[in-house]
Amino acid sequence: MSIQAAAQRPAAHLPVSAVKGLIAMVCSMALFITNDTFMKLALREVPLSEGLGLRTAMVSFLFFGLIVASGDLLALRYMFRRSVLVRSSLDTFTTFLYIAALAVMPIASTTTIYMATPLITTALAVPLLGEKVGWRSWSAIIVGFCGAVIVTRPDPATFSLIALLPLIAAFTGAARDISTRSIGPEIPGSVVGLTGTLAFCLAAALLAPFESWQVPSTTVLAYLVASAVSFGGGTLLLVFAFRNAPISSLSPMRYLLVFGALISGYLVFGDLPDAWTSIGMLLVVGAGLYAIQREHAKSRAARRAARDDRNTGAVGLATGTCPPAAACAPSRD
Repeated sequence: MSIQAAAQRPAAHLPVSAVKGLIAMVCSMALFITNDTFMKLALREVPLSEGLGLRTAMVSFLFFGLIVASGDLLALRYMFRRSVLVRSSLDTFTTFLYIAALAVMPIASTTTIYMATPLITTALAVPLLGEKVGWRSWSAIIVGFCGAVIVTRPDPATFSLIALLPLIAAFTGAARDISTRSIGPEIPGSVVGLTGTLAFCLAAALLAPFESWQVPSTTVLAYLVASAVSFGGGTLLLVFAFRNAPISSLSPMRYLLVFGALISGYLVFGDLPDAWTSIGMLLVVGAGLYAIQREHAKSRAARRAARDDRNTGAVGLATGTCPPAAACAPSRD
């Protein structure tokens, strides 16, 4: 059976590596919510720049250890590539905005608004990457964005400017994801991650004079260590997942973050979403899942058309007729 056919089989019949990839994705989402939870707890006692700076420094050591262990020290020269620096800058802005909102907003609301990122990425791919988006996908983007706006509570009586931070983070996060496309395959992901964490440490140091740093308590240090381990582990599992399972199967699992945030918000912080927040969550998650389903359907149709063209070309070669010109072109391999 072909690799393509194997990727389209039901989950129960996926290869062992693909099943492990799906499990890794679920665990990755759980670890990212764990990271957010511990960061929110730590930021109750230490300033934003201190909490993020210490956590990111810990993650930097993790990524550097991976680079050493994998023998990619020579690849460190790619850290100063323009494409890597651009992505690192956008990632720094995104993380600061998201965590700043997380520190004061309910974790479920912050996560849901930020989940507009995949929809915004699709919208930005049209002018920036020249990709085509149909009216159904545009409808999903609009509905999902409206859901994010609902969660921000634009009512003048309840609106807070802080609610705009995760929405802005969704835009910068989308730009970051698109900029990743320009990073060459010769650059290891650990090098890209290390560059991002070092840029973040620099940003935290520049912000430090404007905040009152303090010696963190043992409890806060434990929160930050748990956050760093969760974030690093989540990142590694995410990479493993996308290397071992079909993207179409993995993408919907990103929305487990919303439900994880609901559980964390209730059990740890005693937060429950109100009616408007719940409606917004349903719109964001529903629109995102629909957009992913549409992209999966288009990708499957494109693969089917390509397979039909190859089959038609093979028949043409056997009979001496060549309906699709490209199918009968001489191979250049």
